[in-house]
Amino acid sequence: MNTAHRIRMNPTPEQVEYLKRACGTRRFVYNWGREQWEKQYQAYKREQETTPQAQRVLKAPNAFALKKQFNAMRHDAYPWTGEVTKCVVEGAFDDLKNAYANFFAGRAAYPRFKKKGKSRESFYLSNDKCTVGSHWISIPGLGRFILDQRHTTKDRGKLLRSLGTVNLAEKLRFVEAGKATTPTNKRTRRKQVHCASRKILGATVSCEAGQWYVSIQLEIQKERPPTPVPVVGVDVGLTHAAVVSDGRRLQNHRPLASHLKKLGKLQRRLSKKQKTKDPKTRRTVFSKNYEKQRRKVAREHQKIANIRRDVQHKFTTELARTCGAIGIEDLNVVGMMANRKLSRAVADAAMGQLLQFLQTKVADAGGDVFIASRWFPSTKRCSCCGHVKKRMPLKHRIYVCQVCELVIDRDRNAAYNLAWFATDMLRQLHA
Repeated sequence: MNTAHRIRMNPTPEQVEYLKRACGTRRFVYNWGREQWEKQYQAYKREQETTPQAQRVLKAPNAFALKKQFNAMRHDAYPWTGEVTKCVVEGAFDDLKNAYANFFAGRAAYPRFKKKGKSRESFYLSNDKCTVGSHWISIPGLGRFILDQRHTTKDRGKLLRSLGTVNLAEKLRFVEAGKATTPTNKRTRRKQVHCASRKILGATVSCEAGQWYVSIQLEIQKERPPTPVPVVGVDVGLTHAAVVSDGRRLQNHRPLASHLKKLGKLQRRLSKKQKTKDPKTRRTVFSKNYEKQRRKVAREHQKIANIRRDVQHKFTTELARTCGAIGIEDLNVVGMMANRKLSRAVADAAMGQLLQFLQTKVADAGGDVFIASRWFPSTKRCSCCGHVKKRMPLKHRIYVCQVCELVIDRDRNAAYNLAWFATDMLRQLHA
């Protein structure tokens, strides 16, 4: 199966300059391709409308043709793009292709230009251009870039490898069976995943809140653990982040609500920092103190997201190891976010992320996840007799059946109904 391991990097200030330049090059190439795609498509569209079919010569734009066009002119028009690895340029056009493919498939909005400071800073490395060691990763072109900045000509061969490797905060958790060693650290030993074989497919370097990370994509082969027997239903909500039909509950820690006061204070300080508009370029110029404060705000947001992810990872891992089949509900999270009274609480609960973790981990553990339609009456249906109510507002936290007189918590009732749904789907699957 394909998986990934995201590790924090510890680059030196010189290495950070290269990483920033690589991210900037990727952003520029993507914007160039986005602009050329639009121009070529408009020309293609005009020809289709005004020129007879026998005389048409233009073709619809595609990412591969744009990449060939850019590589033919980059050394003359944009020679500075050669200071970073060629994987940056290739990855930018891959992102452009995926962006338009997602748009045409109806999965995303029309591709927009990437703006510095607002778009996600990242770039891709192919598997034949990077090497992953014990606590380091070798990035192509990094050592040469640093030596060119130093204007050093002596002992370049000895310094290239040492300067081109970036320290990693931890080892790669996926280890092959024949090469596995027993770590002395208990936490490291617990995180190790033993597999029959592993193959590195590539890596993505990204920056988040001023910290650098590398996500290493791998293809591994490992034995599937024995599939657990229990079938459960999981209902997600706001009062409790998740309620399982066997009695387990995940409390909604509300990390955003608990950190809102500190976050507001940091954002008010940020709004008072100096920013001016350049009269010539009409661009906003931010002061150094503004950038420092912006990084503090970003790290507070990162802290909130990490708290939420940590809790959800632990809960979904436990469910995946102990349950063989799980019934969940397809939620309209976008529609729930449109409610201005609930939008902050819905975002703080991150219900979509919880269900995504659950689907991925249960599939890896050899179990099954059955997704009920968003119109499935999990909350309105009685888990005892099957009677369906016409209405069940959010203020009613207790479900009272008018037929069999069942009195039960509404979230527990919904979890039971999802468990019955998973059982029925499992029966049809093995029929």
